[in-house]
Amino acid sequence: MGSCQAQDTSHSLHNTRTHPLQEVLYAPSAQCLSTEEGIHILQEIHSGCCGVHVGTRILANKALRAGYFWPTMKQDAIRLVSKCERCQKHSSLIHQPVEPLTTMLSPCPFTQWGMDIVGPFPLAAGQRKFLLVAIDYFTK
Repeated sequence: MGSCQAQDTSHSLHNTRTHPLQEVLYAPSAQCLSTEEGIHILQEIHSGCCGVHVGTRILANKALRAGYFWPTMKQDAIRLVSKCERCQKHSSLIHQPVEPLTTMLSPCPFTQWGMDIVGPFPLAAGQRKFLLVAIDYFTK
């Protein structure tokens, strides 16, 4: 087992006991691991046979709740999730700043169209739940 000499202030426990069971429930009984062992544990939690592809904060908390701790837990979780192709593919998109509007030039009506499908909506008459929208680029 590794040594946990370094202090990780992000996981410090404060003794603010308001109920007699809190001392038992929140006792710091985590097994201290080396960085290599910790990374292996994170990989098992993240993508093992029962793995869940979750974000960095949840991944580190799952390892902590499972009874494991090492000083670089949070940084290792960030590194693991950032290298996971599946997590990057399905994570929330980072929205770029809005670009200024640009003028669309169309010489006359009906020369250029834009179409989109919107829905699903609650079923309407005739079992329709999608809407086809067509816009003429000449429209002002």
